[in-house]
Amino acid sequence: MVKEAPGALFLFSHASLGTTLSASNSFHKPVVDGQCTKCHSPHQTKLPKLLLAQSPDMCMVCHKTLQERMNKENVHPPAAGDCLICHKPHASAEERLLVQPILAVCSQCHDVKADSFKTAHINIDAAVMNCRSCHDPHSSTDPKFFKSHIHPPFAGRSCDECHIVKKR
Repeated sequence: MVKEAPGALFLFSHASLGTTLSASNSFHKPVVDGQCTKCHSPHQTKLPKLLLAQSPDMCMVCHKTLQERMNKENVHPPAAGDCLICHKPHASAEERLLVQPILAVCSQCHDVKADSFKTAHINIDAAVMNCRSCHDPHSSTDPKFFKSHIHPPFAGRSCDECHIVKKR
């Protein structure tokens, strides 16, 4: 009897995941390493998809540094609820296992066409922004979820020193 690695056996049983992996640009490390049992039981659980725990608890088993930050800081509501709102569990065509491009992910909750959004972002077109450039999508000590390390003009909320935006 030939014994196969758990990852190879899993992909044999779940061919659609192999297709997903071949079309992806970012990968969850346990998947790449064939460590399916980090998240799934090979036999039985009370949870769907043989999961060992629900998100976000499942994710925080490995992402301990993030969990520590979230325990100390203001938590972005989607991050507190379910990691799978924003991230795919196995692989993604998007960076950081995102379910969609970053603007589409953020636009699920934030109305990028609202006047208040435009004003807060000095009328820069949302299509050219990368939300993560300024905001931390998980947690922050700042109520607007700004990153902890920001450059001096922005620290004083003086964006227009660097960003010259023509009024529409």
